Amino acid sequence: MSLSIELPRKRKGSMDNQDSKSASIPDADMEDDQDGSDGDDQHVKMKCIREPHSQIEKRRRDKMNNLIDKLSAMIPTCNPMSRKLDKLTVLRMAVQHLKSLKGSASSFSEASYKPSFLPNEDLKHLILKAADGFLFVVGCDRGKIVFVSESVTKILNYSRAELIGQSLFDYIHPKDMGKVKEQLSASELYPRERLIDAKTGLQVQADLPVGGARLCSGARRSFFCRMKYNKISVKVEETEFQATSSKKKESQKYCTVHCSGYMRSWPTSQLGAEGEGEADKQDGSHFSCLVAVGRVHSHSSPQVNGEVRVKPTEFTTRHAVDGKFTFVDQRATTILGYLPQELLGTSCYEYFHQDDLPHLAERHRKVLRSKEKIETNFYKFKTKSGSFVTLQSQWFSFVNPWTKEVEYIVSTNTVIS
Repeated sequence: MSLSIELPRKRKGSMDNQDSKSASIPDADMEDDQDGSDGDDQHVKMKCIREPHSQIEKRRRDKMNNLIDKLSAMIPTCNPMSRKLDKLTVLRMAVQHLKSLKGSASSFSEASYKPSFLPNEDLKHLILKAADGFLFVVGCDRGKIVFVSESVTKILNYSRAELIGQSLFDYIHPKDMGKVKEQLSASELYPRERLIDAKTGLQVQADLPVGGARLCSGARRSFFCRMKYNKISVKVEETEFQATSSKKKESQKYCTVHCSGYMRSWPTSQLGAEGEGEADKQDGSHFSCLVAVGRVHSHSSPQVNGEVRVKPTEFTTRHAVDGKFTFVDQRATTILGYLPQELLGTSCYEYFHQDDLPHLAERHRKVLRSKEKIETNFYKFKTKSGSFVTLQSQWFSFVNPWTKEVEYIVSTNTVIS
């Protein structure tokens, strides 16, 4: 008799599944490890790509900043700045400087502007006669007069020998010395010119450098100043009238001269003894100076041969929003007696007659709100002598198209009486 014992059978499928499951576990782990390593490799590769790109950008920025710094050092108007300028301001100043150099190069080119048969001396005589003025050259460092034309004798009653070698400031009115010193300086910045930082929008303060005038060769200069003129000495008995009018005679020792010319810089090798002596005090190799023509302003020049000088009947001024003068037409000097620099920065209300203040203030408010021209009634304006001249003005405001704000007011002033 045989006993048959049936043992539980293991299903083949279950065994296979188990084996496959056990086998799939390490495979999955391996795949995960592989995926992780691939991600790390990709991250490392991206990092390796990014790092050179950032380094390239950094090198490019450093190179550009270095070039901007070099450009700033070459521009005369950038040197006086007490703080570092942003890139846009430096580039704008560079463009302005290149424009001025282009203009000066064309002004001082060696091309011939005269007929070949006309000698230089005759040409100079004709120019000075036509300009009714005198040519002079002044060193920028100390204001020493190194040259003056013979025509100065007819205008200021000084001979060439009396003026050459002397300081120009000995012949300038004390109140005009500051203005003349500014004009002899190297900077292209004028006292009331505003330089705005493009990054911050704030006004940039500038300190004028010393000894860098030769960098601005070709820069134009135009200004008014009062110069002494040598009165012909005549013996007059001392009288009571002469004593009382001494102040009036004192004020007549000066005449208003309009000086216009250019800054120049010459190598000392091209100069004479006078220029070399002055150049040694400035720079070992260059002599910087102002070359200008002086013309006596019409209101202060005497009338000769019965000539009748007609005063202008109109002049133009420009004002800030608060009424301060920012520009004065040269014709105003003949009418009002003030030099342009005497009015700049002062308020127009300082010169209006008290009775006209309410009307002019109302017109002032109206022109700030209106886009049309505003005409004033007749009003009185105080002249330098203390008297009043009657004017009528036409005002209009200039609105900045970007900010939509009034930037300044232009006034056309007509003399009534």
